Amino acid sequence: MAVYKESRPRPMFPPNMKECLATFVKVGGQEAWTLWDSESTTMGITPSFVDVAKITVFPLKNPHVLQLGTVGSHASINFGTYIDVAMHGSSQWEYVDVANFDRYDMIIGTPFMRSRKVILDFENDTIKIGNQSIPATKVLVPDTDDRVCRYCATKKKQE
Repeated sequence: MAVYKESRPRPMFPPNMKECLATFVKVGGQEAWTLWDSESTTMGITPSFVDVAKITVFPLKNPHVLQLGTVGSHASINFGTYIDVAMHGSSQWEYVDVANFDRYDMIIGTPFMRSRKVILDFENDTIKIGNQSIPATKVLVPDTDDRVCRYCATKKKQE
């Protein structure tokens, strides 16, 4: 790797350029604070949400690794379940991994979005599924946005 002698500042982006899209999705009768993540290759819920929604899970015969975005950063997925996911008038059973995601009750990844032709519309802050548009909440990078934890179902249970 070739390296310049002089250090340079990292480019800064305005907060609105770092906003992700999140919605509430009804799972097992509970509202799950959900991140729509086009870089995730899985769909999953947290163990805390499993407890809140009283969802039964099963151990995986072949636990697998959830590889995060950096080398060496990963988690093990040992449990899964099928859940009823309800969105705007339709309901469907979906397999989800159970993993320790941070700041969200559920993450919806690329496989789910591709199979339903989901479009993340950052211009209008909506999630488009077919001809339906679901209004989304813009969420700043978690370290800079105190709103995120306020929405988590696990926090609601503690209140």
